[in-house]
Amino acid sequence: MDFKKLILGIDIGTSSVKVSLLDSCTSKSIYAKSVPTMAKINPSHQKGDEQDVVNILKAMKQCLKSPGKIMEKVKAIGICGQMHGIVFWDEKFVLNFWDSEFISKTDTFVSNLYTWQDARTDFQFLAKLPKPHSHLKAYSGYGCNTIFWLKENQPEILSNFNQCGTIQDLIVSILCNQGKSVMSTHNAASWGYFNVTDCSWNIDILTEANFPVHLLPSVVQPGINVGTLYETIYNIPKGAVVGVALGDLQCSVMATLTTMTDAVINISTSAQVAFIAKEIETQCDSVEYFPYFENHFLAVAASLNGGNVLDSFVRSVFSWVSALGLTITEDELWNRLLHLSPEENLTPLIVNPLIFGERHNPTTYGSLINVTNNNLTLSELFSGFCKGIINNLHKMMPREMLLKAGIQRIIGSGSVITKNHIIKKEIETCYNLPLCVTMSEDSAFGAALALLKNNPSLFN
Repeated sequence: MDFKKLILGIDIGTSSVKVSLLDSCTSKSIYAKSVPTMAKINPSHQKGDEQDVVNILKAMKQCLKSPGKIMEKVKAIGICGQMHGIVFWDEKFVLNFWDSEFISKTDTFVSNLYTWQDARTDFQFLAKLPKPHSHLKAYSGYGCNTIFWLKENQPEILSNFNQCGTIQDLIVSILCNQGKSVMSTHNAASWGYFNVTDCSWNIDILTEANFPVHLLPSVVQPGINVGTLYETIYNIPKGAVVGVALGDLQCSVMATLTTMTDAVINISTSAQVAFIAKEIETQCDSVEYFPYFENHFLAVAASLNGGNVLDSFVRSVFSWVSALGLTITEDELWNRLLHLSPEENLTPLIVNPLIFGERHNPTTYGSLINVTNNNLTLSELFSGFCKGIINNLHKMMPREMLLKAGIQRIIGSGSVITKNHIIKKEIETCYNLPLCVTMSEDSAFGAALALLKNNPSLFN
């Protein structure tokens, strides 16, 4: 098939890089690829979570090289990625990409990526920080709070670099060969200390707290084009339009929802319930309103406990089995757990699955309730963890809130929902709304679709 104008979508995720090619005529994906980054490294702090930036870029390179000559049809590039995290770099790092594609040593020009899962800014440290002037709070793993911590504990990090942003902001700077970091409101809001209403950092508050405000990127609205591809690379032609980097959550919703009467429940590494709102309502601690597109907001209950909880449980069972001298692979274990027959107990085991705490309640962790002599079985434990993930989401954003917002249907997405019948059934039980589980397009597709919607004249 002859495609005339394509849009490349790139998603820099927590564990993988994904790309999608969107046909501008049909708004359909014609190609998709995912490559694991293998970027997780030993952090500089026991509560830290860091990734090797060069490994992330190598995974991106692998994704971009795979499609081959069809990339010559790319007219624009939309980029999104994991929110909240922060990376620091020197402008020489951007130049190095175009000189050598990281064949030479580059680690002196870029820091590690401090991800959204970084917990070094614990409850006690956060209590010392000034209160943001924003409807959004700033939690552990948020970029500005990480800067506060580094300033106090590892100031050399801040003095070694002159730019910072999310990992997707760095990608945009590289592709455009731009020295200065530019950020969308999606990512700025995810860092904390950003006022969405007037699109500005809390400069006065931060300055008074001796925060290095000179490092903060300039901020633009989502949908703005910040440059063009500096040179032809991986068959993508020089001059392809590059949009400002977006949040992966917003792009996931863009790819999934077709109407404002739908809500989305996405469960992959973490878990979210979200719907599009025209304005900010009175907030509870567990629901926040992030910038979306076209001056709308995304009402989000973002749980830190999703597929990562089930991964932790499976790893624990695997270690127990190994300790007993028995042999099974993790894939076999997953397969057996997902096909265990349900058990009917008069006293069901209740699992509170908060293994990783929650941003709004960081000191509360998981527990087992109603343990009896006949319900402490593998089937009940696995079922309890699955149900507990959904019950926790329902506590964070209850059915009543969805009904008040006019939500009539839930779209289920993410690898955990599509594979797990227990979780599907529990969503239907808790929310009592029609559930449509889709093998939906991912955030990379959403990033490409957002660029298409904001630049129709490019594709006429």
